Amino acid sequence: MTFLNIYDEIKCESSDDNVRFEFEGLSTDWLSKDDSFIERIQTANLNQSFIKEHILKEIEIRNILDDGIRFLKSEKYAKAIECFDEVIFYDENYGMALINKSHALFGQKHFVKALRYYRRAIKASVDLEDIEYQKLLLKKSGEERDNFPKLKKNIYAGDEYFSQGEYEKALESYKKALSNPSKLKEKILFKLLNKKATTHLKLNEFENAKACFNESLNALNNDYAYFGKGLCEYELSLPGACESLGSAVKLKKAQLLEKGLILNEIGCYSQALETFEFLLKNHFRQDEMYIKACSGREFAMGKLDLN
Repeated sequence: MTFLNIYDEIKCESSDDNVRFEFEGLSTDWLSKDDSFIERIQTANLNQSFIKEHILKEIEIRNILDDGIRFLKSEKYAKAIECFDEVIFYDENYGMALINKSHALFGQKHFVKALRYYRRAIKASVDLEDIEYQKLLLKKSGEERDNFPKLKKNIYAGDEYFSQGEYEKALESYKKALSNPSKLKEKILFKLLNKKATTHLKLNEFENAKACFNESLNALNNDYAYFGKGLCEYELSLPGACESLGSAVKLKKAQLLEKGLILNEIGCYSQALETFEFLLKNHFRQDEMYIKACSGREFAMGKLDLN
């Protein structure tokens, strides 16, 4: 890993085979000299329009990742996953966060989920492949699936069908899982209703999707259901889309982008601007999402200035 192309103002301190970086008072922990973080702060990989903000965010995120790894080592799996999820929100292909979340899920004995994150990790970076861990995951996840209760088997089947684009079959599986909703804990119920509602969305069944999202909100107040409800209200040209989307805060980046674009389209410019500002503080890669978010922000600002 070369240090030659790192931004000049980043201070670099070396000790044996380790290195750490400091920028404007914020520093990393000690890292190995072949750590993938070094590639992330190469000048060519930084947003030249917001280079300082980008560097500070990269260091902040790396420190959150390291916090998660410390929690993982001390077997505080839930806290570790919270950290890894924050990193994955910032970059869904952050390999070190994905592989460590896999290990945390393994520690919680969620082997099927651990296998999913392992596969995402090695897709993001083949260097993270661990054949022995993979064999163990395949064995443990197979055993877990074999011992799933009927409810979980239906949910898992629905998820598999959904991932393959077989939405009608996914819907049937979710309906089977929801055959006796009164017996489900609210945490399971709202997530399952969201899965069913999202499948209706994929089938362009917006009335049915909206009804499911409302059921989810009745089970437990949650951001994703507000987001889905807002999408349905937008597609059906119903009032309330601005309010529903405005209530949806904890979303994935792609959902935040969609939320902002819809808010602009329906004239909720201040909420759209707030959404784009938040997104752009957490996304510096100059890809299609970045371009659309910048454009959306400029459009919202222009409309607010006119008013």
